[in-house]
Amino acid sequence: MVMRNRGEGGGASHWWDDLPPQVRARFARAPEPEPAPPPAPSPRRELFADLTRLAVLFALVTGAILVYLLVVVGLVTG
Repeated sequence: MVMRNRGEGGGASHWWDDLPPQVRARFARAPEPEPAPPPAPSPRRELFADLTRLAVLFALVTGAILVYLLVVVGLVTG
């Protein structure tokens, strides 16, 4: 049996009516909107935090080396 085209005939059937009942039931209700995710931290702020940590680490290592050298010089000179 051949189905009529939608444009043929006098009936005002829509594409929704052509779907099987199970598909219509599945998509009958609109999906609920998902909550928006929290905003991501800005890349500038994250970069600034990383560079600050690097600078503090550099200062700590430099300070430790200077203390070590002062102790060695103090021991050598007596």
